[in-house]
Amino acid sequence: MPPAVTDSLDIWAVDSQIGADGSISVDFLLPTGIYINLDVPRDATISHIKQLLWKQAHTYPLFHLLMEIDSYMFSCVNQTAVHEELEDETRRLCDVRPFLPVLKLVTRSCDPGEKLDSKIGVLIGKG
Repeated sequence: MPPAVTDSLDIWAVDSQIGADGSISVDFLLPTGIYINLDVPRDATISHIKQLLWKQAHTYPLFHLLMEIDSYMFSCVNQTAVHEELEDETRRLCDVRPFLPVLKLVTRSCDPGEKLDSKIGVLIGKG
């Protein structure tokens, strides 16, 4: 059987040729309608990426309309075309593997039952 061939344009692959310094250009959409493009480390945690975004967002208009940083989480569309909210901020970006490097900052929902259902789904391997 021939060895598996990885897609050379897959930016999440370990042996990817994109970003020799290990950084990926990610587009961020803020709740204020502001769009920010940042180069972030490929294997940075979601928490670290949020801190980098927050530092950069200080220089943009309408920053004063945002709530505290802990009031937000990222959402994205993953490789299986499922809308995913990234509540666990200890995960790395390369493990999340968004379909496109676009993250949307959304307000956290406070429904604990919904969080539990989401965690159970992840544990049993449901997309």
